[in-house]
Amino acid sequence: MNDLHLSRELLRAVAAGELPPRSFLDMVLDHLFELCPHCASEWAAYQHELRARPGDYARAMALLPTLLEQQLPKAQAEEREAHRDLRDLLELPEDRRISRIRRSYRRFRTPALAQLLIAECRKHLTSAPQDACHFADLAREVTNQLPGTPVARELQALALGEMANAIRAVGDLPQSDRLFGQVRHFTILGGVSDPEILARLDSLEGSLRKDQCRFREAEEVLKRSRFLYELVGDRRAVGKVMLKVAAVHYQSGKLARAVRASREAVGYFDPETDFCLYLAARRNLAAYLVDEGRGSEALAIVDGDEARHRTLGEPLLQIRYTWIRGRIALGQRELGSAERSFLAVREIFLNAGIGFDAALVSLDLAHAYLAAGRTTETKRIATEIVPLFEANEVHREALAALLLFRDAAERETLTVTFLRDLGAFLEASRADPNLRFEPGRRPAPKRESEE
Repeated sequence: MNDLHLSRELLRAVAAGELPPRSFLDMVLDHLFELCPHCASEWAAYQHELRARPGDYARAMALLPTLLEQQLPKAQAEEREAHRDLRDLLELPEDRRISRIRRSYRRFRTPALAQLLIAECRKHLTSAPQDACHFADLAREVTNQLPGTPVARELQALALGEMANAIRAVGDLPQSDRLFGQVRHFTILGGVSDPEILARLDSLEGSLRKDQCRFREAEEVLKRSRFLYELVGDRRAVGKVMLKVAAVHYQSGKLARAVRASREAVGYFDPETDFCLYLAARRNLAAYLVDEGRGSEALAIVDGDEARHRTLGEPLLQIRYTWIRGRIALGQRELGSAERSFLAVREIFLNAGIGFDAALVSLDLAHAYLAAGRTTETKRIATEIVPLFEANEVHREALAALLLFRDAAERETLTVTFLRDLGAFLEASRADPNLRFEPGRRPAPKRESEE
């Protein structure tokens, strides 16, 4: 905890009701005790005095084993019931599930079921965000049937936050923004104080602010999320927040900070128990290092991790190492090697129907041809790209930008700056399909020099 200090962001969060005073007090006390051995000693002595004092405290502690013995079977029964309810819901057609929950008088009304549905939402977020929205909606319906307890209110806030995040993943940023406004209102009125839930909500909102290019706000809520996860001792969650912080810095053009945050994130993941996240964090770090012109350091990471990643059996992630190798070769003017890497990556993405990533690789390939003075090949890539990505359902604004790319190649006015601006636009347009491409204007702030 010694890296957590008082900040204006934390004070503003307490004043706004977004951070429970109890959590804030725990942080201040922990920090105080680290700085002052005398205060720590007095606090420890007082706690020992309470434990040694006969009366209610001692009697309560004596009753604890009995209470646990009584409550454990009940909790286990509720867990079994929740799994049965989930199975029954999944057997129904999707459009009948909510009405089934509403019509029931006794079933589908437990916190355990709401938590299982939230877990289903998270599981589908990347691969099928529309399904994630559905499971978040089911979780909200279950929480609406619960009695008005603190646990119910916290689960309602969490389910609404997961819904807002799933809608963000679908690409509807305005609706996601409106829902996060409701989440904040609900956490204040409902007295939500569980630091783990508040940390999760801050982390999810940070993703939205990043996608909206509201980078300062993203940094603030992610900083708060990190603080709360540190408070509950969840190192893995802290690492995931730091991955987002690194992405915020990268998208806002602060490469040095992105590299530092990404390197810090790596340290939060155990290579044995968090192998996938550990490799993902290192892969992100390698990509940021390439953009910062530190290709040799990036290559060392790729050389160390590429073979280890094959054990996971994820070809669409595996090929990203080849993409990074191509970008390293391009930076080192090894244009033949860069071309071979980019062609291999593009073929994989096209076969998988991943239009955006294939477009980005095509831009890297065009960059390699442009650097080699191979204008015929550059024109060919530009000519091929439009029908390829029409078939892969790239959205209208991205397709318009690709048409400009084709026209510039045909006129032989294509520049590396244009390609970089187009690449930045395509990255930003993933989250905002209505974003327009304006050559010469990047959707994120220009990179700034840093200490």
